[in-house]
Amino acid sequence: MGKRTVITLTVVLMVGLAGGGRLPTAAAHLPLASQVSEQLWERLLIAGTPPVLRVGEESVRSGALVLQFYTRRLFWPAWSHETGLLPQVERLLTALHEAEDEGLKPQEYHLTRLEHLLAERWQPHRPMPLSAAALADVDLLLTDALLTYGSHLLYGRMTPRTSAIMFETSHEQVDLIGVLQAGVETNQLAEALHSLLPRHPGYARLRQAFAQYRQRPGAARQARQIAQNMERWRWLPQDLGRRYILVDVPAYTLEVVERDQPVMTMRVVVGKPSWPTPVLSATMSHVVLHPDWHVPLSIAAQELLPILRSNPGYLTQQHMRVSYGPHDVAPHSIDWGKVSKKNFPYRLRQEPGPNNPLGNIKFMFPNRFQVYLHDTPSRILFPKPARAFSHGCIRVEKPIELAEYVLRGVMSRDRLLASMGQRTSRTVILAEPVPIYLVYRTVWVKDDGAVQFQPDIYGYDALQARGAS
Repeated sequence: MGKRTVITLTVVLMVGLAGGGRLPTAAAHLPLASQVSEQLWERLLIAGTPPVLRVGEESVRSGALVLQFYTRRLFWPAWSHETGLLPQVERLLTALHEAEDEGLKPQEYHLTRLEHLLAERWQPHRPMPLSAAALADVDLLLTDALLTYGSHLLYGRMTPRTSAIMFETSHEQVDLIGVLQAGVETNQLAEALHSLLPRHPGYARLRQAFAQYRQRPGAARQARQIAQNMERWRWLPQDLGRRYILVDVPAYTLEVVERDQPVMTMRVVVGKPSWPTPVLSATMSHVVLHPDWHVPLSIAAQELLPILRSNPGYLTQQHMRVSYGPHDVAPHSIDWGKVSKKNFPYRLRQEPGPNNPLGNIKFMFPNRFQVYLHDTPSRILFPKPARAFSHGCIRVEKPIELAEYVLRGVMSRDRLLASMGQRTSRTVILAEPVPIYLVYRTVWVKDDGAVQFQPDIYGYDALQARGAS
């Protein structure tokens, strides 16, 4: 914060303490823009942390961003000068009307209130005096509308990380305030807002489809579903990278993409509805050849415990080890009848081998859900049209081809096959980490414009619709 800001804030605070929060009479003799600036200073000073602001019946939604916005410009008004409103106001209102084109709701950006306020006070045939208080009201509402709308374009309207939906977002750092501040100053608001949209061709094609379905009689449900998938694109980074892996969960497919073009595709098996595969952005960092399977506690307690009670020799038959704390325990020494789902103190680990459900390769990308891609000894599920059968991890149809791709520059195909033939566990670090995105698309558009609707296997469309209402 600049010296001028600190001094002026101190003066305003002293005035507020001495005069009950009212501006000094001398302020009325300042130029109009300076009076508006004083109004903005005072209102934001007393708004608290985080700022809680109201303009009439309207609540300011992005209070923290609004404070940062005005702090950067030394609390100078953004939308008016000495003679009235700036042309940027009309351009912002036009942009807010166009929020519907992105599947968003213009009424969430004070549009009705702003248009009423502007029509009421600045009618050409009956203009009212331009008061600093009224201009400050408009400035705050316009700024909040701009920042809230910009945030929705960049990050999405909803917060997807909830207990009901296993979504986690990941965004590169974007100076949202800086981008929009520049748009205001250069009178290029439309360009600034457009720069915040997802840059992937998949979003642009969905946007075109949304415009078409909005005009079709009886297509409201499909249009809403398209808008939901546009929102999910905003939960991804703007730039997915030069190359990346995309797993489309409802489509049961994996694509390796380079420069926006698929170079490898394969079928996958994903989590069943009771064990959904999460939706996330991560970075694949290493591959494990002949991995052990560390059985998740939930699977051990819920699925293996009933088997162990009836067949204590099951673990030995499956080449599985049991540990209690740091020590291994003989499976036959445990009275499994005294172990419960809520009190399961053991850890189970299956050694590499033909019965290991991870197969011969595990592809690792650290994430809080502890899921990964892996090979599988059971190939029978891949020809099925619906393939939601796993406990959340993703089984891949072509593990050798995928490993050869991600390990290029580290291990040739011949060396990879030789290492796999040794039957010993080995971790191989990727020379170049690969971004990976587990996405949930119930609508996507092919290159030729054909719109594809896919089953909502986890019911996320309905959950998202309830959260967006």
